Amino acid sequence: MNNNALSNNEMQINLIIKYVTATIHDLLEHQNQITLAVSGGKSPIPLFKELSNTPLPWEKITITLVDERVTDTNSLDSNENLVRNYLLQNQAAKAKFKGLVLPRQNMQEMLNNTNTWINQIDIAILGMGEDGHTASIFPDCPEFKQAINKNIAPAYIETNPISAKYTRIGLNLSGLIRIPHLLLSVSSGAHGDLKLKVLNEAINGDNQNYPISYLLKQRSDIHIFSA
Repeated sequence: MNNNALSNNEMQINLIIKYVTATIHDLLEHQNQITLAVSGGKSPIPLFKELSNTPLPWEKITITLVDERVTDTNSLDSNENLVRNYLLQNQAAKAKFKGLVLPRQNMQEMLNNTNTWINQIDIAILGMGEDGHTASIFPDCPEFKQAINKNIAPAYIETNPISAKYTRIGLNLSGLIRIPHLLLSVSSGAHGDLKLKVLNEAINGDNQNYPISYLLKQRSDIHIFSA
């Protein structure tokens, strides 16, 4: 497991962008298009701003989401809205985008479309919450057993976390572990060292109540960037 523990967020962002840039260039030597999946929340905003200014062949890159809240995509709570405002700007404005929430469609229709349109994600930048959740796999969601089943298909499922607002569409464990290049970005931020404590417990396998533990167990090659 490649665990990059960094002293500040600036170093963390720079190292993530260096890794993502190198991986994209390597992939495009063998294929014409790639898909990059990103996570929402407030933590990725500084990364998105920097990444949007990074010189990359954005016209060959499709951006999609690791997970999404089922709400109006113009809402401040929408991950799509976040990505459009902070990532699909500047040089990255040339990238294509595939959202998960579609107007006038019910949940099953959205899931069917998402699992049809997003066949292969090449790179995913994941985040982690204080409760160890990643994507929308929350420890208290009723769909938890389905979400951590590494053999279940399709990749995107519905989850309804008790501790968080909104029904979600997000990648389950089986979808996550099929992504060739996985990054986990963890910033302690205003919550002190709580996230870093949860991350270290998950890495050491000390607490299987954390959803992130199941991913780390299956993917020892994940690149972790923490600050």
